[in-house]
Amino acid sequence: MATLDTSAIAFQLKRVYGNKITDLFNRQPMTYNLFSKSNRKAQVKPAGAGYFFSVRQGAIESVGGRAEGTFLPEPITGDGVQGTISPKLLYGVLRLSGLAIEAGKGNLGAFVDAQGDAVMDTYKALISDLNRQCHGDGYGLLGTLSTTSDTLSTSTTWTVTMDNDRGTRYVRKGMIVDFFESTAFDQSSVASRVFSVNPSTRVVTMEANASTYKAKHPLVAAQSYTVSAATIASGAEMVRYGSRAAVHATTNASYELTGLNGMFDDGTLLAAFEGITVSTDAEWKANILGNSDVNRELTTDLMLSAIDTSAARSDSDVGMIRLGLGQRRKYFGLLEPDVRYAPGQYKGGYEKLTFSQNGAIEMVVDPYTQPNRMYFEPNDAIKKYELTPIGWGGFDPNRMHWRQDYDEGTMYLRTYANLGVEKRTALTLLDDLTEPTSAPW
Repeated sequence: MATLDTSAIAFQLKRVYGNKITDLFNRQPMTYNLFSKSNRKAQVKPAGAGYFFSVRQGAIESVGGRAEGTFLPEPITGDGVQGTISPKLLYGVLRLSGLAIEAGKGNLGAFVDAQGDAVMDTYKALISDLNRQCHGDGYGLLGTLSTTSDTLSTSTTWTVTMDNDRGTRYVRKGMIVDFFESTAFDQSSVASRVFSVNPSTRVVTMEANASTYKAKHPLVAAQSYTVSAATIASGAEMVRYGSRAAVHATTNASYELTGLNGMFDDGTLLAAFEGITVSTDAEWKANILGNSDVNRELTTDLMLSAIDTSAARSDSDVGMIRLGLGQRRKYFGLLEPDVRYAPGQYKGGYEKLTFSQNGAIEMVVDPYTQPNRMYFEPNDAIKKYELTPIGWGGFDPNRMHWRQDYDEGTMYLRTYANLGVEKRTALTLLDDLTEPTSAPW
């Protein structure tokens, strides 16, 4: 097959949308951009590539009062450990047909302009997924089934229901997903695709699964699974396609950003965090103020307790509280009896309230925030570690990648980055909070 020269078209697309995409990304109102960028530089060491930092989990406690003529305090060394924040490889792919490419050769300007929608659609999909990842634990959780699914069909649509507080807020039309029952991959439903989402009923309609997307599954083992007409159990988790190993464990490497759920954790979701095993370094955990999985109403006393906990464990003052739309409504309910109102401001595209009389603590309302939770943190405790900002990938910046055996060319956006925290004891999660009875998802 003759090689189709796509240099001119690829060059024009990247010239028009290249630097502009990077600049737009940096100014985009999104969860990821609420975090400041770390000044650390990535390094390559025997343990791998990433951002390395030291954590002192215990001070040098060689102090104390003594009687005259007795031994001085024992010279004990402090307790420290090295952490590693590893960048994740995140992509958004754009594909153009040979017909479109040939037609574009006659008028490159018109072609590039016409393809603007495709470029921006890829860009917006990547932004939406980054927002979701910022609130997850790195393992791609989208939702949890509240009842047994319909029987999967290979010829017509079928449905799954997620009638719980998380609901369908992270599910989008067109997503390719997998299902896990506890730690086990549900092989019969491998690589299913979302047809539509009904947030009112919290029902997700799936396309007929004819094994269309299985052959290119990121997990090699999943490529040989057999799709069959079976149901998926209540309590099963819907996850992003290829975001987990075939047998899921909290010790597995994650492929997505380590979001707030992973950072505000005590070893339950992530057995190891930033290269440090929580069971052997017990101080390396966030503070969890839960209620044994029984939801309770939000109170100002609970919020103050979370603030005090961060201060007591880390000597750092909370400067920011992150909450979702449901807890925003609950917070307004606390103010209403005293005819107090928290005037909202919009900064960086997000609604921001204040907590405390002098407004010293900022409250960021983010629709992507996990339900039943509030996150308390000092300012700039969480940072983004960005090895490569979003931009066009590929070793040859001016040529499309031709898809073998297909009349199609491919280009892709990519960023190599992660979120991280170097003082985890400063983070406090207020968990098990009641959500409003009606929610938009």
